[in-house]
Parts: sequence; C-alpha cells; structure tokens
Amino acid sequence: MKLIRNTEPIRDFSTDHYREIVAAICQSHKTICFRDIHKLGRAVFEIPKFVVMRHDVEFSIPAALRMAEIEAEFGVQSTFFLLQTSDYNPFEEEDAVQIRRILDLGHDIGLHYDAALFERLNVDPLDTAKAQIELFQTFFRTKIHAMSSHMPMRSGKTFSIPGVIDTYDPMYLTEMKYISDSTQAWREGVVTENLATYNHIHLLTHEYIWHPFGWDWSALLFTEVNDKFQRAWKRRKTSSTCTAKACNCGPRRISSSRNDT
Repeated sequence: MKLIRNTEPIRDFSTDHYREIVAAICQSHKTICFRDIHKLGRAVFEIPKFVVMRHDVEFSIPAALRMAEIEAEFGVQSTFFLLQTSDYNPFEEEDAVQIRRILDLGHDIGLHYDAALFERLNVDPLDTAKAQIELFQTFFRTKIHAMSSHMPMRSGKTFSIPGVIDTYDPMYLTEMKYISDSTQAWREGVVTENLATYNHIHLLTHEYIWHPFGWDWSALLFTEVNDKFQRAWKRRKTSSTCTAKACNCGPRRISSSRNDT
C-alpha cells in the first residue's frame, strides 16, 4: 500500500513524520527520559534546552517498538509507560520479547496505572501499584523510575509512591511545557512548532496513533483488532500442531541458578 501523507503536519500521524519530529527535536534540544530525571532531580533544569520523551502505551506493543526503533536511530532514549490492565499483555511471549527489545535499545519502562479501575475493583491503589511495579521490575529485570496515570484528566485520579516519579506532578506540567498528541490532536500545534518558544518540554506521545500509513482512528482500530486476531489464530495453530505431533510438552524443572550479572 502506498503512503499518502497528509499535507497538514498537524494531521500527519505517519511514522515518517514522527521520524522528522525526532530529528527536529535533536537539532535544538537535548532529549532525556524519566530515568535521567530520577537521577538528576531538579538539577535537570540546569540543562539549557531539553525535551522529556514519554510514551503512554495504550494498545500496541509492536507500535511502541516501532517508535523505539525510530528514536534509537537518533540516539534518543524514552520512557515507555506500560499498562498491566490493557488490551495487550506485557507478559505474553510476543509482547514480552518486544518490550525486552525496547529496553535493549536503551529506553526504559515505567508504570502506566489505571486508578479509576483500582477504585472500581475496590483494591488499595498504593499496594496494587507497588505490586505492579515489583512485577515489572522482576519480570523484565529493570528498574521502574516513574509512573503515569491512565486518563487522569477524565478520571481525575492520580497518586504517587515515594521514590517513584509522578509524571503529573506540577514540576512536569507547569515548570515544563506539557505537550501531548492525545487522540491525534495537537492542541497547541505540532511539538516542532513549539521548539523555538519553549526551552523545557515534557512531550507525551501515544504509540497507537502513529502508523506507517498515517491512518485515522477508524483504520487504526480495525488494524489493531485484526492484528490481535491474527496473533491469536497463530497461537491456536501452533498449539494444535504441538498437540497433533504429541510432542514432549511435559513440565521441566527450571534451575534458579542463572547468573544475570
């Protein structure tokens, strides 16, 4: 399929345009992630110009990996905030392998939590978020430095954990210029239009709205559903083949002596 990009940059959500955005940011600002801010604290403001690169991963790990690979082309490192309660499963093999690839590219991951869901399920938000952080840290053998609330403007629910950055702390919303592409809408213009105006920018982008063909909402949603069906069908066929061949799939003891250093 041939890519036909929207002639208006504010409506162009192709991955080619995202590559151009990253290139423009790198020309004028230093790029940092929340792992950097966790280390620097308020000393981050000693950097003359920076853009904090953040992704809230809502629907698609493969789409997140596409963005991670584009950024890696420019030596950019971002924080990818992962939901444990989403349409994707971070601990399913295909998604987990791709998350590991994101980490191997030099990016880091954070917790994207759904406080409204915690409330509906009547679970303690702090204990639940801490448990989710511990699970991510153990499973992916990495450190979680920051957490991001899912749809906080709609639910009005955020909270913080000592030692973990809250991306909705005033430091990141008022002391930096906060710019988001939420729902394919740049409310104050494409981030590149703001680079000359603001020295310190907190940029939030969402993986699922950026596509190689720059599709709109309806096409993106259809593609996402179809991709999930294809993956489920592939797993079913693999499972059926395994059963038909009567392969040796019995449980095996796994040694716990692995050296990860």
